[in-house]
Amino acid sequence: MGWRAIDVDTDEQLRAKYTDHVPVTFVDQELLGYWFVDEVALRAALANGTPDP
Repeated sequence: MGWRAIDVDTDEQLRAKYTDHVPVTFVDQELLGYWFVDEVALRAALANGTPDP
């Protein structure tokens, strides 16, 4: 599966959970970070992910 962007303001539950923490970054459904994207951590998480079948 590729990446996808989700606007937390379009979902009431996501807005309630993450409104003060955007952007929120997940890789393979695991929270990677809040407020900014850490390029090094993101690249490492993506490199260690499970490849698509």
